[in-house]
Amino acid sequence: MNAGTVRAISVVSLVLLWEITGQSRDSHLIPPLSKVLVAWSELLISGQLFHALKVSLQALLLGFLLSVALGIPLGLLMGRYRRLERFLDIYMTAMLTVPMISFIPFLVIAFGLGLQSRVGIVFLFAFVIVAVNTAAGVRNVDPTLTEMGRSFGARERELFIKVILPAALPMIMAGVRLGMGRAVLGMVTSEMILAAVGFGLMLMTFGASFNTPALFATLLTIVLLAVALLAVIQYLDRRLMPWRVLEH
Repeated sequence: MNAGTVRAISVVSLVLLWEITGQSRDSHLIPPLSKVLVAWSELLISGQLFHALKVSLQALLLGFLLSVALGIPLGLLMGRYRRLERFLDIYMTAMLTVPMISFIPFLVIAFGLGLQSRVGIVFLFAFVIVAVNTAAGVRNVDPTLTEMGRSFGARERELFIKVILPAALPMIMAGVRLGMGRAVLGMVTSEMILAAVGFGLMLMTFGASFNTPALFATLLTIVLLAVALLAVIQYLDRRLMPWRVLEH
């Protein structure tokens, strides 16, 4: 049984369980999938979903791309230069343990309640994961590979580009995938706590009015958005590392 078949069985099982549970229990708490799909189509026709998607994607993509653009280079430097890693380690650990929502007041003071603050929250949610994974990928490169490169006369720059970076790519891309998941979480958090816009506004509105079919429809849209973005990253992963596809 291949991976695609297993995923299909998993999705079908979830759909059936969701529908049966919704029909057999209080539908105000867990609405059946059929009602959720009706609510989803109504939101789609009304244009609410498209508007929320446009607003939310703006902060999500800007914050995530910024976290990748800064997190990967910093992680590469941390993994390559141990002194820099030791210097920054305490700050990275602090950012991994401190709830990111605690930074919201500082962002509001600095940037107000607009797009910049929401981008900042998404960035903070994703940045550390990307940087730490990248550093771990560089640090865990097999020393024999670098020794072999040096024995063939590779200079430091060539060694980094042709040996260390390709060997660290699996961990780097794993960090990018985790970063995307964190970025989606940051997007929703910023919209529910910082500024009532996008999907966050829809979640609060439908939750306050006990409109659970529309609430679940919004949650389903967020999940599908995350899955689609992760699929794009997975595609880039295969393009950057074709040898891993051949291995499987």
